[in-house]
Amino acid sequence: MKWLVLMSLIAARVLHQPTQPVRTRSGLVRGAVSRDGKLFQYFGIPYATVDDTNRFQAPLPPPTWTGIFEAVDENTWCPQNSGGIPIGEPNCLKLNIYTPIHITKPLPVMVFIHGGCFFSGTGSPFLYGGDFLAENDVIFVGINYRLSVEGFLCLGIKEAPGNAGLKDQIAALKWIQENIEAFGGDPNDVTLFGESAGAVSTSLMILSSAASGLFHKAILQSGSSLAPWALQHDPIRAASALVRKLGYNTKDPKEIHSILASKTPIEILSAIKSNEDKFCLAEKDLFVPCVEKPIEGVEPVVTEYPADIIKSGNYTKVPMIIGYTDKEGIYFVAADYGTSIKNNSDKINTLNTLYSDLDFPSELDKNCTAEVIKRHYFSSYEEDLISNMVDLYSDVHIKFPLVLESELYAMTTDQPIYYYLFRYDGLRNMPKIISGFWNVVQGASHADELFYLFKPHGFPLLHSAEKHMISRMVTMWTNFAKYTDPTPRPSRVTPFRWRPSRQQNPRALIIDSRVSVAPLWEEASVKLWNDTYNKYRRKHYGARQYQYYADLVSFH
Repeated sequence: MKWLVLMSLIAARVLHQPTQPVRTRSGLVRGAVSRDGKLFQYFGIPYATVDDTNRFQAPLPPPTWTGIFEAVDENTWCPQNSGGIPIGEPNCLKLNIYTPIHITKPLPVMVFIHGGCFFSGTGSPFLYGGDFLAENDVIFVGINYRLSVEGFLCLGIKEAPGNAGLKDQIAALKWIQENIEAFGGDPNDVTLFGESAGAVSTSLMILSSAASGLFHKAILQSGSSLAPWALQHDPIRAASALVRKLGYNTKDPKEIHSILASKTPIEILSAIKSNEDKFCLAEKDLFVPCVEKPIEGVEPVVTEYPADIIKSGNYTKVPMIIGYTDKEGIYFVAADYGTSIKNNSDKINTLNTLYSDLDFPSELDKNCTAEVIKRHYFSSYEEDLISNMVDLYSDVHIKFPLVLESELYAMTTDQPIYYYLFRYDGLRNMPKIISGFWNVVQGASHADELFYLFKPHGFPLLHSAEKHMISRMVTMWTNFAKYTDPTPRPSRVTPFRWRPSRQQNPRALIIDSRVSVAPLWEEASVKLWNDTYNKYRRKHYGARQYQYYADLVSFH
């Protein structure tokens, strides 16, 4: 393995012309000129450290070095399962920087937090090459953060307080504040953006005092901290279920920590892999962010339920873009059901698609709610109901939570909010194509818009056929970073104005072959979920849940 890494570094240096060294607080860093000669690229720069002493805890400071650090490793992954095979390295807290070659003044910085349900993904160029963005005169930074159990074991004790992965993200933002000026970036003009779990993370950065002052604009793409899968509702139960798979039976946080600390990331990943029920959104035991228990000497990131923080107005108020795709559920439904669900199938159990953030006082309430949801989404007489399941997944897991979050922001901030609905169905809609839905459902899947913003280095994609949409998306996103306005003036690429909205059902830019403006959400579906959550949303998070287990352990 060491020889393979060495050979890849040598190959990278042979293939790319080196940059001049850049001085960071850790030492000198040397990157490479992009193959087309337009950009400087710096891959795999460590922004913090993880070792056995701080596993499951906040990251340690980055290493320092003498000599020159060769920033050419573009394939750093944090531990995760990929196609059923554990990959990645524990000390994975690296970031990747793209800059234009010719910089005459400090440029705005765009920091991207990748998605992957908090258990997969990478900030590396394999998926998220920042070439298109940096070519539009911004500095692009993609970051890695710890995932799954390594990043989100929440035991409410000092050894595993919770949200280590979010603390990684804050460490990366602090590194950027301290070092990005050396790469030509303006530390006082940072746009934080993320998709899916990355949007949840961005939302939590907005709401956390620990991230205050580290960014100045935000973009939430298809993810909300109010989503049912965005918070662990019962962290101890999830951790207890995990150690049970490893052969232990305990609810004691100290015992759980001791067991998991004795296992390698690969051993833990193997236990998770073999017991998954649903994929991602509908999976019941995801390790994701949690409401942290107050612990002396530990700075928390999430201290209250996110909706309560927004309602209080006590959060970082910044200009925002908020939006989603029209058929978010495609990617997840394909993983859980394939591309077909026959009418009257026993697969149509609506409660199986929901997360445990609904708390029903009786079986009657539960069954009545299931029937109401079924009638709303599955009352058609069509032979195949796969598109109906796509709509259900889209609404409950992505659309309604983001609608609710954006409404709360609109009531509590004076900053502009731009809304969008992405429904373009093109040749770079890779999640939809990979899911087998190319000719099944019209519209755009979860994450489809990303391939009009990024240039993945891991696999070739048709560029020439989609130049116009790539140019439009990249221009609007980078304009927002540069001017706080995605369309400051009409141009050939954007011959329209995208304006912020404060209406109750906000006016959104509909991004399709022809751009238009329309209300963001569909009234009937939002009313259904608003009524359901007003009645049955779970009340117990964080400290109350930890107290329950503390009482249980002391009782025994």
